[in-house]
Amino acid sequence: MTNDKKQKPIDSLEALLHRMMNRIRQSLELPAILSGTVAEVRIFLETDRVKVYRFDADASGEVVAESVNCDRLPSLLGQHFPAEDIPFAARELFLKVRQRSIVDVAAGQIGLSPLDSSETTEPLDENHIRFRVVDPCHVEYLTSMGVQSSLVVPILHRDQLWGLLVSHHSSPREVSERELQVVQLVADQLSIAIAQNTLLEQTRAQADQEATINRVAKLLHSMTEMQLQQALELTVSALQAAGGRIYIAPKNPDEAAQVFSCGDWGMRGEKAGEQGTGSRGEDLLPCPLPPAPILFEEHPSWQECLNMEATVEKGKLVWAITDLYQAALQSDLAQAFFDAGIRSLLVICLQYRQQILGYLSIFRHEIDTETLWARRVKRNDSRHQRPVQSFEVWRELKRSQAQEWKTAEIELAQALSSHFAMAIHQYELYQQVHALNADLQQDIEERKQAEKKISALNAELEQRVQERTAELQRANERLLREMSKRERALRARQQTQASLERLSRQSELILNSAGEGIYGLNSQGKITFVNPAAARMLLSGVKELKNHFMHKIVNHSQPDGTPYCWEENPIRATLETGAVQHISDDIFYRGDGSKFPVEYVSTPIREQGDIVGAVVIFKDITERQIVEQMKDEFVSVVSHELRTPLTSIRSALGLLARGSLNEQPEKSQRMLEIAFDNTNRLVRLINDILDIERINSGKATMYKQTCNTADLMTQAVDEMRAMAEKAEIKLELTTLWVQLWADSDRIIQTLTNLLSNAIKFSSPGFTVSLSAEVETRKEINTDTKGISSSSDPCHSNILFQVKDQGRGIPEDKLETIFDRFQQVDASNSRHQGGTGLGLAICRSIVQQHGGQIWAESTLGEGSTFYFTLPISN
Repeated sequence: MTNDKKQKPIDSLEALLHRMMNRIRQSLELPAILSGTVAEVRIFLETDRVKVYRFDADASGEVVAESVNCDRLPSLLGQHFPAEDIPFAARELFLKVRQRSIVDVAAGQIGLSPLDSSETTEPLDENHIRFRVVDPCHVEYLTSMGVQSSLVVPILHRDQLWGLLVSHHSSPREVSERELQVVQLVADQLSIAIAQNTLLEQTRAQADQEATINRVAKLLHSMTEMQLQQALELTVSALQAAGGRIYIAPKNPDEAAQVFSCGDWGMRGEKAGEQGTGSRGEDLLPCPLPPAPILFEEHPSWQECLNMEATVEKGKLVWAITDLYQAALQSDLAQAFFDAGIRSLLVICLQYRQQILGYLSIFRHEIDTETLWARRVKRNDSRHQRPVQSFEVWRELKRSQAQEWKTAEIELAQALSSHFAMAIHQYELYQQVHALNADLQQDIEERKQAEKKISALNAELEQRVQERTAELQRANERLLREMSKRERALRARQQTQASLERLSRQSELILNSAGEGIYGLNSQGKITFVNPAAARMLLSGVKELKNHFMHKIVNHSQPDGTPYCWEENPIRATLETGAVQHISDDIFYRGDGSKFPVEYVSTPIREQGDIVGAVVIFKDITERQIVEQMKDEFVSVVSHELRTPLTSIRSALGLLARGSLNEQPEKSQRMLEIAFDNTNRLVRLINDILDIERINSGKATMYKQTCNTADLMTQAVDEMRAMAEKAEIKLELTTLWVQLWADSDRIIQTLTNLLSNAIKFSSPGFTVSLSAEVETRKEINTDTKGISSSSDPCHSNILFQVKDQGRGIPEDKLETIFDRFQQVDASNSRHQGGTGLGLAICRSIVQQHGGQIWAESTLGEGSTFYFTLPISN
């Protein structure tokens, strides 16, 4: 509003808020509340358009309520806007500090008024508006919409950015702090209305779900008969699906499954009431409808497909497949679903007390969706190129879209499936009891007839008993003699069994204690036994590996990573021909997907001349390959470092031997100096190699004694001072007077190596500093069971620092420079006379003293090398 325009009376503002609160109390329907609110706000602000903009999950948004003054601005109701129209940074300010924005296009200003502090996130006391220049792209966007002034206030819900309350005006207009405060109060009331509406929708959904469960339970648990077909139809309707099916598994192998279905399953030439395949003559349950022609529950690969799909929750046999086109289905099964028009499938295993009774399946067809876009970034469309030329509505039509199963729908289906499983189980028990009663009555009649026959036979039986008694006595004598023989045979069999058990235990102990991986295969390539070493190397359990196809588990591959097909696998050749295979460089894969090189031997198992399986013994040769690679790299580097100075020496001596430089004494002298320098370089290289090998192998004796830190540091600096003066480098020393137990020569060697490197890689005029300090180590206090710092020198370290102002070391080289022959810039290092072993020797010396060494660096600013030595008595 203009400066000379009077502010609205306070009573009109209170009346507006009063009407808003009454509308929220009287109506819980959010669309009605939003429509009334935008109308009230537009009348209050006297602007051309007020709208409510709601964000979607992908940060795009839709205008869900709008009030326009006499068509002065075009309507945007129901239209969507892309996420990039409101940048991420702006959305973050709307959410975190509840930023309000006021744009005056003519003045080129935007007023920002956060409700919360950006530093403390605490509410601010005043509705202060801070103005700055508005971004040109923002001005361009509003101008394209015909807007000259705008007001935007965020609407929050459950600490999330739900939407925006927006006011647009076709001419310039100022917004007072009082108006901003009133609009903010309206936005707060909308947040309350949204919370109430969300609670109402949740309550309604829960009530509808409970009503559906009660209706289905009433149909299933009826005292007269179970109305399974009606309950299925009610379930499909409640889940807003296209159809469904109940598959009841047969109890005996000679019986067929029982299937109830409803909806359009895409039966070609068959109607819903006709008999299909897969039903049986006698009905376990009353009045089943014929199944669809596709019994995918009995398909050989269906259970395997379900196992490959993730369940909605661990431990529950519920699969919610949103898009069957993306599922891992065999071609014939996928084609069957495609022909039936099934796109989304919800499968629940009907289970009662660990007993699987069948499956409840609910399906949906694919759908077409249409979205109205007020603006949408699209290539080759001039309306949406910069600057924005038009907000003409664009209809986006997406065909053949899969429908996602919502969490509430899955929970409802699970609850209903429990009633289905319970009812089916109870009805089967009722049928079994009924059949048992009929059998029991028949048994009673048969028993009465049998008693009459028994009475007649008793007389005859008594006579025959006497005759049989005599025969039994004779037979008893024969049995006693036979039992004596059998006892002797039994003792011999028990001894044989005990020997076999001992051999079996010995074989098992050998397998379990073997360091190599051992597994056995049958003739089809499935695992029959596996030892713990093999399971450890494959990162799996022994039980998990048994009875599985080993070729798929290890993903057996050639040395170059190409997987073997089963027909070309060397182990299959052992199973087919009986040939023993010795392979030294193939690849196996572990359970976590990582691979490792293996060496293995496959030997056939023969019984009566036939190959019945194979035994494979393998071992991980990763360390062997690493050692061989390290050896090759070491030989390559050492040979290179030896060849370069030897070539230089040979060339110099050759020129001198041929007398080519007799007439040039200066060049002759220079050749001798080059040969001498390269000879010194060879000596240093060999001494460094021998030195580091002796230290690492423990053959180099450390002559430890009580040393003073200051003396060691001073001696090291004195030795390097001549080199520093020649390089025009200033040396700084900050000594520390502490006694330590160490090999003084080795510590001085470490310090001089670090100082030499710092001088070599520093430019003239810069400074290299050496300093030391006491670093307190933390220890465990056994009295208080806690961690405390000790001032006892025996529990402290000395931290040495060598700092330069050179060109620095790349971050990825800070660890590798301590390895042998590792240099940041090898060419420059050779120019400086380095061998690439100095830092490796330093690390070995420090580790022999129980310390650590590392480096920190910033490119262009310099590097600092640190190492610690423990202070001990």
